[in-house]
Formats: sequence, structure tokens, C-alpha cells
Amino acid sequence: MSIRGTVACVLFAITLIAMSPAEASFEWGSDCSSGEGTFEQYVPHEAFSEVGTIPTGKADVTIALTADSDVDIQLIDAATGVGIVAWPSGQLSGPSEACTTWNGVEYCYSGYNGGQTSGTYGNEWIEIHGVTNRELIMRAYGYAAGDADVAYSFETTPTCGEIGDGSFEQWIPQNATTDIGTLEFGLTGLTIELGAEGGADVDVQLIDPADGTEIVAWPNGLMSGSDAQEVEYRGMTIAYSGYNGINGNWDHETIEIEGQVTRPLLMRAFGYQAGQADVTYDWGANVGATCMGIAALQCADGLWCKEFQVGVADGAGQCHTELWCSPSSPAADCGNVMHIAVPGYFRCVDYRCSYNTCDAAGDPSYNFVSTDLDQCSRIRFACAEGQAPFSNGCGCGCRDLP
Repeated sequence: MSIRGTVACVLFAITLIAMSPAEASFEWGSDCSSGEGTFEQYVPHEAFSEVGTIPTGKADVTIALTADSDVDIQLIDAATGVGIVAWPSGQLSGPSEACTTWNGVEYCYSGYNGGQTSGTYGNEWIEIHGVTNRELIMRAYGYAAGDADVAYSFETTPTCGEIGDGSFEQWIPQNATTDIGTLEFGLTGLTIELGAEGGADVDVQLIDPADGTEIVAWPNGLMSGSDAQEVEYRGMTIAYSGYNGINGNWDHETIEIEGQVTRPLLMRAFGYQAGQADVTYDWGANVGATCMGIAALQCADGLWCKEFQVGVADGAGQCHTELWCSPSSPAADCGNVMHIAVPGYFRCVDYRCSYNTCDAAGDPSYNFVSTDLDQCSRIRFACAEGQAPFSNGCGCGCRDLP
């Protein structure tokens, strides 16, 4: 567009003095949510308006901006300031559709000419193929002022809740015990490291809050010694570095839990000296590993073999947590999950097993041909394209494929 040649030299000066705050923004739900939404955004003339932030951990994000006036969108890496989509010097900055890869994720952009005709320059879109691993800022620049309609959608990350990591800082006062956080039920392959700045002597503790059992605690815990040790506790193998820490560094202690966390546990720290504690953690080791198949591979403790290959002799599966399921095979993936003893069936909601009783409101993706189980054992029926047959504790019919 010719207007770009006339504003290139003053674009950054305008940016500094004419930022417009967003009046509405995205709603991303919980960490494991999928969803969609729309909102209206005013974009001022020759100024940027911040549309919103895209967090990490969202899969297959699509955003479409529609405006009667000529409005351009930008997508910025919040940590580095790199323009993934940005005219004139972003990785994607051209007039027509193009894609690029940034930090292992593919980004596609309609191009600044939007719908590619003079009346549709304000119709631009961005697609993110894969799972976001950077916090992103979306902006809109108005070559003419006007309202823009923003429509967006996103999917759940298939391994959401199964794999994760993080870190934080916690001040530990001297001669006092401080709660660090709760280890939630269902996590697998969990490792926690606590390092105290300046060599301060800080000891970790691990408590079962249900009955007060001290699993890691000096002097009366199940593990309370100076050297590395481990204990079996309620179906978990828990390892502790010992209060002398890693390689004798008493300011660096670790706790590891092999298998699944079978009940919530409370982590604390006691400060023999005051200091800032750096806590890092991760979980999900071995999630996604290949299982069964011709080699009869087994999953690590706390994981189940699910998502088997279909139509393959000795088809292999992948290791997942107990409540995980694939939308294409909820009955098989949820077969190990306990449920109330009434007729019903499992469906997959955001990759989690959800049990529907027959007297509950039905899932609209399940189209029942019959709810008579005896009849279902004898009748034959055909499903339309985009559907697959099912038979469960509530009847039989055709299920819409995801």
C-alpha cells in the first residue's frame, strides 16, 4: 500500500506518544481450557491500540480482526520485543499471506492487505500452529480511526496438566517455618529444588496435611537425616537429598516423587538463617513415552498406556496420567478410571475423562439410535461422514468426530 511509504519515517515517533489502551480483551479461561470469543476494539487514527496478551500454553490460536477502515495488526514477543508480525521490519511484514517459525512455533499472517482488495484491507488474521511457548502482545495500528471486531479461538494443549514446570522466590525468615506450596494430587514424576541465596541454611519439609505425617522434617520425620534417602509412602516413592543438600551444599536441597502424587502434600521450609529461597519444579517425566507395541514396553509408575495406534498390528500407545484421554478414544482411555456405579459413559472434555450418567444431560456430539442395550446388540446402522459408531452403557448411535 502506498501509505506505508509516507509514514515509515514517523511511525516510531507516533508509537511513543499515541498508545491507546484496550477497552476489551481475550478471555483465555483456565490453563487447560479451550474456547472462543469476540469483542470490539476501537483503534485510533495513526496510533497503536493494545488488543491483548496471549499467554503460553494455548494451542492452535486463531485471531481475526475485521474493520471497515485500514487497520494493521502486530504480534510482539513480550520478553524480547521482537516483532513476529509487524510492519515494516517484523518477521512477517508483507502484503500477502506468509508464515514463519519463531522459537519452534509456526506463525501465519494474512498480510497487511488483509482480504487483498481495497474494501478489505482491515480484515487481517493471525494463526499460531502449535502451542504458544512465549507470552505475546497483540496490537492494532489505525491508518484510519474505527472500530474493529476481534474474533478468536484456541484449543487445549493435549498434555495440559500432565507436563509443566515453574519457579518462584520465597523469603524464609530465621527460626520460622514458611509454607512453600501444595503438591496436587495426580502430578507424576515431580522434582522440586530449593536453593537459598548467599548460602543460607534452609531446610525443606514435606507434610501430609490430612493427618500431619512429617515425611521430610528434622528431627522426627520419616526422612530426617543428613544424607540422601528415600521412603515408600502411600503408593509414592519419595526421595530426599538430606539436610546437608546436594554435594554438601546445605543451601541446595531436593525432593523427588516417583510415580503419581496420590494425595495432596504440603511443602514447607525452615530457616536456620534468614534468606531468599529460589524454588524450581517440574513434573511429567515420561509422559508421552511409547508403550506396549511389539516390544511390550511399560509405562513408568503413575502412568497408563493409552492412545493406541488404530489399524496397526501390535499397535503402540503413549504413556499418560490416569485421567487423560484422547477425544477420539474416550471409552478406551478412560477404562481405568473409577466412576459412580450407575449406567453411563465416558466422554473427553479438554483431554480429561468425564463420566456422563444416562439420566444426565447428554453430550450433543453423541447421537443415539437406541437406548435399549438389548436392541443395540442386534441392530445395524450406518453413520454419516464425520461420525463414528459407538456403543456404551446408555445405548448406541453415531458420535461426531472431533
